[in-house]
Amino acid sequence: MRIAVVGDVHGHLGLLYAILGRWQQESGNPIHLVLQVGDLGAFGPGSSLDRATARHARSDPEELGFAEFGGPNPPATLLDPRPPLVFIPGNHEDFGLLDRKEASVSPDQPVYPVSEDGRILALKSGRVWRFERDGVTLAVGGVSGVAGRSRRKHHPRAHLAEEDALGLAERGPGTIDVLISHERPAQVSGRFVHDLGGSDALALLVEAVQPRISCYGHYDQAGEWQIGRTRVFGLCGCGYALRGAGPVKPRAILMVDWKGSDLEVHWLEPAWLAGVRLGEWRRWR
Repeated sequence: MRIAVVGDVHGHLGLLYAILGRWQQESGNPIHLVLQVGDLGAFGPGSSLDRATARHARSDPEELGFAEFGGPNPPATLLDPRPPLVFIPGNHEDFGLLDRKEASVSPDQPVYPVSEDGRILALKSGRVWRFERDGVTLAVGGVSGVAGRSRRKHHPRAHLAEEDALGLAERGPGTIDVLISHERPAQVSGRFVHDLGGSDALALLVEAVQPRISCYGHYDQAGEWQIGRTRVFGLCGCGYALRGAGPVKPRAILMVDWKGSDLEVHWLEPAWLAGVRLGEWRRWR
């Protein structure tokens, strides 16, 4: 199976589906599943926006693009029929909306639909979801939220719950193939914007379970690290650069070919992607 792992979307779902659809058309390789590492931007009509989302939406209305796909009549895309998109919540979502959607499914279900067509689903933090296709199974674990933020300034669900990460760690080696989180494991070193040190609990989780790959977003900075046998990837956001002519950010999408016992990983970065400007995807056919 082929999986696209995507960085912070912040509402740019139309852009995401256009990029994946164009790549699928030109490569002839079908995409079976999309995983997303948080800050999907799940704000519907009437949602109360956080300050950062409201500020960015004033200059880029695509920041509120989830509303197009969350309702009963999503627009056509180059990726149709769209594969499932499963995301782990970040710190910029409508958490009231997510609370209501999660309450609509039984507690034992690891995912719940966020869009009315059921093609966009949220993974519950600290849970494992299994995706099966053609006799091959992929186990996806997730931990939501960010570490180290004041709970007085953010919704409780925006914060990483260490018990979620530690609960997954107790499952032991080999129980998760792909880990998605919004925050980074503390062992990932470097200089990051608005960095508060990452999460020790996530680092322990990766060490204990050793997933094949672990992917995170939040910092809008791409990179690759190694923790034991696990390849750890940081992804840029799938949106537009804030400066210059507004090109799409590079290294926002990671392509994973999963063969059950083996995988191949590469960045989705065709030459044409560097030239995509704000809203240009709407003219693609």
